[in-house]
Amino acid sequence: RSIKPLERVNYLKAVQCLQNKTENSGLCGARSRFDDFQGLHICLTDQVHGVGQFLPWHRWFLHVYEKALRDECNYTGHIPYWDWTKDADPAHPEAFLSSKIFDPIEGFGNLPLVQGPLSSGVFANYQLIFGMGPYPNLTSHPLERGFNATWLPGLTETMVKRTLSNTTFEAFRIELEGWRIHRPKIHNSGHNIIGGDMSDLHSSPADPLFYLHHANLDRVWWMWQSADKQNRLYQISGRSTQNDSYHNVTLDTTLPTGTFEQQPVTIRQVMDIENQPLCYTYD
Repeated sequence: RSIKPLERVNYLKAVQCLQNKTENSGLCGARSRFDDFQGLHICLTDQVHGVGQFLPWHRWFLHVYEKALRDECNYTGHIPYWDWTKDADPAHPEAFLSSKIFDPIEGFGNLPLVQGPLSSGVFANYQLIFGMGPYPNLTSHPLERGFNATWLPGLTETMVKRTLSNTTFEAFRIELEGWRIHRPKIHNSGHNIIGGDMSDLHSSPADPLFYLHHANLDRVWWMWQSADKQNRLYQISGRSTQNDSYHNVTLDTTLPTGTFEQQPVTIRQVMDIENQPLCYTYD
């Protein structure tokens, strides 16, 4: 809402640029730079969900995606965040469908009532190479969505306030992520309400909305950090893996980055968004 129409169009053009640039990750089946990012998420899903590095890893992921948009596609802006609290009214689901985010010209195309391909917007005819589910599941298909209003309660201002009310990082992260919880939390609701490719845990970066959703989650994390910077800016905790053989993550825990980084990236490096290497903030 806060960015100008031309800025919205420029962002969409930059995403299309990545979709048309040849891959360089070496991930099996990837065709484009856009595929590279989806493929990395698919490969690393089980290492970065339900664990302490969930939020730091996705913050890093947004950073390298934005860097690709800038360095490879001449984009001069930032990844927009989607504040879905402005659209989510459980009593009026039609309000969500009329959000500007789904505009056919300045937005990301329509949200079908029943799961299926998009019928409007610049991504309506884009063919994905990775299917839903664990890698490598190669199957060419159009981007699909399907509105699921049962997840609307998870995207309200009330739910954000509830998430922010947690006083420890671990409680905050668990409340935000909704890992293996089949009721609305702000992370799982943002995926499941869109349905289709976006609702698949592994392959959700197939939908360009993924990055706007996670940018807003990152914003909520920064709001939580900023509420008590002295105690929260570098507060991290949680299990390192989903299985029983785990240790607690620390600021020196290395994030899995595949072939995307030549040097190790630690959690410490992505905790403060206002300093190097990230250097951004939220309005």
